[in-house]
Amino acid sequence: RLATERARAQSEFLSNMSHEIRTPLNGLIGLNHMMMLNIDKAEQREQVKDWLRKSYGTANYLLSLVNDVLDVSKLQAGKVDLVMEPVMLETMLDAVWSMQHDNIVSRGVEFAVEKDIFEPCIETDGTRMKQVLMNILGNAAKFTPTGKYIRLTVNQEKADDAHVITVYRCEDGGIGMSREYLEKIFDSFSQEKNRFTGSTKGTGLGMAISKLLTDAMKGDIRVESEPGVGSTFTVSIPSVIVQKIPEELSRNPQENSTAGKAGDSSVTSDRKVRVLVAEDVELNAEVLMEILALEGFEAVHARNGKEALELFQSSEEGEFDVILMDMKMPVMDGCEASRLIRKLDRKDAKSVLIYACTANTFQEDRELALKSGMDDFLAKPIDVSVLLQKTGKAAEQGRL
Repeated sequence: RLATERARAQSEFLSNMSHEIRTPLNGLIGLNHMMMLNIDKAEQREQVKDWLRKSYGTANYLLSLVNDVLDVSKLQAGKVDLVMEPVMLETMLDAVWSMQHDNIVSRGVEFAVEKDIFEPCIETDGTRMKQVLMNILGNAAKFTPTGKYIRLTVNQEKADDAHVITVYRCEDGGIGMSREYLEKIFDSFSQEKNRFTGSTKGTGLGMAISKLLTDAMKGDIRVESEPGVGSTFTVSIPSVIVQKIPEELSRNPQENSTAGKAGDSSVTSDRKVRVLVAEDVELNAEVLMEILALEGFEAVHARNGKEALELFQSSEEGEFDVILMDMKMPVMDGCEASRLIRKLDRKDAKSVLIYACTANTFQEDRELALKSGMDDFLAKPIDVSVLLQKTGKAAEQGRL
């Protein structure tokens, strides 16, 4: 019986996945076809721009789908990689508010965040905590009609002298959920049809991921709901209190922001940041080189790790500021190339910033990259704003 249930669950999973992937892919292929047919028609210029915007949004949805599937697979296998570090609650909640504000308010829904915090700095995984809150708020936005409200309240309870329990409560005046659905809301791919849009768009993985992450953080997630009245999600997370707040967290957030783009002369004195791009896939390299050029960088392309090593070896000392290193390449992979660059007998071999730039996003890949001498990790598709931020910070610190 167990084998039958497992087979049915697997079949249902594949069926859901097929639908979720094929639907946006169908849209992407259709949009590309229309753009190719109309790209040279001046009168269709605005229409092509609109199709491009839709194409970009659809591609991002596909990316979030892939991330969710990988996340839930890892979490269910017990491979939860939590990065526990000091986090300023106020800063984290402000980030969540700014990320969800437009999404909620543009639907004609009132959005408020209320805080009653007496321990401003706690030890937690800020990224994962934001992910849980974003999933809950995103879900609330999807099922709350125009004219209603979403309210996130955050308060704390002292557990003992060293620990605090932070309680996040998301209440909405939305359409609510049926009693039957409440029993399976935290199952993978469970979705209740959105009765005011007639849609079930989404992976159905957000709540499953939130539950798995909350469990991993030794916390608790509960939901109360009534059809036609609304829903309330309550997440309670125990944390170590950070008694001595790190100096970089206690500063005004504005002081930490990077002024200007990484390629600007205001950040990097009188010359542009020079980047060595090690990437074997021509299309990826072409796109990345073009984006870097538009952002004010100077970029040089290497087609594999061996070529990257040779280009660095033959360059003037200090010529390259950053190396974007793909991990999987023919001839020589990125980790081997990084190891050999770090071993070179020249001053900049130790100081040049090397970022792993790869589609491999598991913790073991990150560890492999750092062990080989790389400074940091940029998952593909690369978020250029993150790249600019990292490079800009390095410039401010005088590394460039």
